[in-house]
Amino acid sequence: MVEDPGADHSLATTLAPVRARMDVSEAASARTDARRELLAARLPADVDRVAELGCGTGTLLDRLREEHDAVGVDPAPGLLAFAAARGASVICGDPANPPLRAAFDAVCAFDAAGTPPSAPLSALFEGAYATLRPGGILVAGALSDARAVADSGVETYRGARYVLERAVDVAPGESAVHADYRVTDRRTGAVGVTSERTPFRVVDAADVREALDDSGFEDASVVADAGVEGELVVTAVRPVETGG
Repeated sequence: MVEDPGADHSLATTLAPVRARMDVSEAASARTDARRELLAARLPADVDRVAELGCGTGTLLDRLREEHDAVGVDPAPGLLAFAAARGASVICGDPANPPLRAAFDAVCAFDAAGTPPSAPLSALFEGAYATLRPGGILVAGALSDARAVADSGVETYRGARYVLERAVDVAPGESAVHADYRVTDRRTGAVGVTSERTPFRVVDAADVREALDDSGFEDASVVADAGVEGELVVTAVRPVETGG
């Protein structure tokens, strides 16, 4: 930001190190643990190969690969670098059109279900369907309450050379997170500023069930009180083809 103020500065690009620090905070780690517990309760015992769509910096993927052959997909190379540095298997690609074969026993998608809101929710489910083997299971999250996205407030991150201040405002009425950043070079005193607006999608259970049906899934379950506040938890199965 200081050297190139006109560049694309966001948590998915030049500010990816900030996102990586946020993802291992106490609150974020508790959320990741809750999601891992949700998966453990929903995945059959014989699940081996698992794909995570929208894996980001790979904090959940780290948990998954302790017990499974897990692969993560995300469109942001800057985020994937942190997952890869910890040894995770990751691929850069669109979660709605993952570059994977239909060979996975399970697919999970939590953060990917919220963005981009311009694309239909069924697009993500169709990508998951195409990645699952027949009989494979999808476990996903979908935002049901804007307050679950982020907390408004100010955060400060300090490094050896830079200090970054991040002011966050969640705008439920327009379904977006507004973040303003200021970076100060501790050696020279130079300052860089930028802003980021991240839209998100809020849905209800009926929207999710309709999208699952449109994508071809069966045995769908959409639960609102599964332990992750403000998030619907979705499970569904890719049907097994039978001869006619």
